[in-house]
Amino acid sequence: MPTFEGGNGAFTPSTTNDCWTLDFGVTAGTFGKITMIGWGGRLTTSTGYRTRWTRPTAAGTGTRTNITLQYAQPNYIAAGGVLTSTYGTAQPTLPADPSNLWSQDWNAQGGVGAIALPLNNPWWAVNGVLQGSISCRNVAGTDANGSEYSVQWEE
Repeated sequence: MPTFEGGNGAFTPSTTNDCWTLDFGVTAGTFGKITMIGWGGRLTTSTGYRTRWTRPTAAGTGTRTNITLQYAQPNYIAAGGVLTSTYGTAQPTLPADPSNLWSQDWNAQGGVGAIALPLNNPWWAVNGVLQGSISCRNVAGTDANGSEYSVQWEE
């Protein structure tokens, strides 16, 4: 399976916009499995953040700002999933926290985390099932250029 990776570095997160949304609802017949997520901070003072990864209950709408992808295999450079940082009209609607696939309280003063999901239990996103997407969004923490959020997936 082709593997793709993307994210936002030196990022200014929001509590109303996603850090990223991996969306398979764009192209019919697409699906993927998230194999790894990561986050980190570069602030110079101790600051509490909370980040969550969840399935939206309603898709984002409007013009997308897409995130540039990296490709693990040079023969597979077209991803079926779209990695988006923001939508022009409305952001995806998320269920109330703590209804999440994963959530993490962490310190953005050098805090870092990475989770490699188990081979037998990755997070699947499938076109036509629910919203076909997974979102990463902060519940707390919005410092300018203070953090990073990434995702790796297979299709």
